Amino acid sequence: MKHHSTGIKGFSLVEILVVIGIIAILATIAIPNYVSYIPKYNLGAGARELLSAMQLARMTAIKENSNVVLSFDAAAGSVTIHVDDGAERLVKFYRMPSGIELLSPSFGQVIQFNNRGIPDVNGDASVRNKLSKTNTVRLLASGHSRIQ
Repeated sequence: MKHHSTGIKGFSLVEILVVIGIIAILATIAIPNYVSYIPKYNLGAGARELLSAMQLARMTAIKENSNVVLSFDAAAGSVTIHVDDGAERLVKFYRMPSGIELLSPSFGQVIQFNNRGIPDVNGDASVRNKLSKTNTVRLLASGHSRIQ
């Protein structure tokens, strides 16, 4: 007569504690890096929002064959684009990401693009994060814009 051993399968308490310890160590290393990355990411996102707004305003002016106005509201942290055809038709409304401050642009609060996509002013618009780091978007006289 043969006896079958009934081996119980599973993890021992020691094995589980070792795995939990390894996870805790990895989390301790990873979380500070992730937390410090967030303000930098949001700063880049804010600059990309400004760049997108300038490019959209320019393209809309050309496409609609009309003047398009890009308005900055630093206090509210927002940018508004509308077609200046008497009806003030809204094209797009942008709000800065959380923790990102829109600084007053060097050229004033309003840019108007003519039907050829040429702005009436040029200069820099900047955003700042909680760590006082800034990113700047430069609008050129040609109507092109780029992140500095």
